[in-house]
Amino acid sequence: MPIAEMNWNILWSSTGGGTLEMNIGAQKAVGQVSLGQADGEGLCNSGIRGFRTRPNPAGPENVTDFGDNFYNWPNTVFDEHLTSVTFALALGSRQEGTAVCNIFRWS
Repeated sequence: MPIAEMNWNILWSSTGGGTLEMNIGAQKAVGQVSLGQADGEGLCNSGIRGFRTRPNPAGPENVTDFGDNFYNWPNTVFDEHLTSVTFALALGSRQEGTAVCNIFRWS
């Protein structure tokens, strides 16, 4: 099964971290994040803060939230009916970083 499309974006912060939400129509997809760059002293972590799915086109979205603790953030999520991924970056003080955020869609 080949990858049909890809969406990507860069999440940047120098103020303790942040999030970036990317939305797509419900489909078989993978959300994946990787640390792109880190500068300064202390912590720098990237991950997926949460994601949403819509198994039934006429139904509500199902929300998965991994919480504030960045040790619980996975770097990859997959679902047959993925609709949204919230990517996150956690930084220590005097830290700057970027995360590369990808959604790969299968045909």
